[in-house]
Amino acid sequence: MRFEGAVAAVTGGGSGIGAAICRRLADEGATVAALDLSVDRAQEVVADLPRASAIYADVSRADSVEDALTQVEAKLGPLTIMVNNAGALAMDHVARIKPLIEQQQAEQAVGPIKTPLDALVRLTDEEWRFVMSVHLDGTFYGTRAAVRKMVERRSGAIINMASVCGIEGCTGHPHYSAAKAGVLGLTRATAKEVIVQGIRVNAVAPGFIDTTRTKADVGVAREVNVQRTPAGRLGTPEEVAATVAFLASDDAAFFVGATLNVNGGLVTAV
Repeated sequence: MRFEGAVAAVTGGGSGIGAAICRRLADEGATVAALDLSVDRAQEVVADLPRASAIYADVSRADSVEDALTQVEAKLGPLTIMVNNAGALAMDHVARIKPLIEQQQAEQAVGPIKTPLDALVRLTDEEWRFVMSVHLDGTFYGTRAAVRKMVERRSGAIINMASVCGIEGCTGHPHYSAAKAGVLGLTRATAKEVIVQGIRVNAVAPGFIDTTRTKADVGVAREVNVQRTPAGRLGTPEEVAATVAFLASDDAAFFVGATLNVNGGLVTAV
């Protein structure tokens, strides 16, 4: 019960990794707020958690994030843990490049790659801005809003969700890779700044995780991701949640601006 008496807010808490984080923190004693665009999904997550709450939040809007954290403190008490986890994909982009990636993988198995992805040149301004607004802007808004709450008490832990794509770049996903690299830079800079005020900021960078979205991808891409991972399998949302819980706890008191790679050996150095 490392988080007895703690209040945690988790963006994107209504599904996938976010839901697993909410449950893990609650299991260890935290009072949890699941922040999500879908309050119904968030409510399903927190329904069986003690004193938990589902709160609407659009992380691409600063005012929405500020209002959500104000609601968290009004309903549950002073914020002590903030997890910036919310994410989204530009699905039209994914639909465009998926068959081309699978074609490249088939070609690579027998010889040179002949099929261009054309992912960068066909990426629209709207798709770029959408992914940036959710992942990078959202992490900035969440971190800033949380620090504004925590600094009064000179304590707190903030964990930002990055990705292996932000470390090594993921082919065909320049917007997502750029956003997650930005999350890492934001984490390091803010961590150095606010540690003197008693607030710790760190990041988690998952590799290929077996979420509902990846379960639906039963094609070549999923199998290739398994093969690329030295551990020989995809990670689980619960393994990511356990890493977040560690960084949120006093056990990680000397971690400042760190990135923990939950990726089964996909990347072993940063």
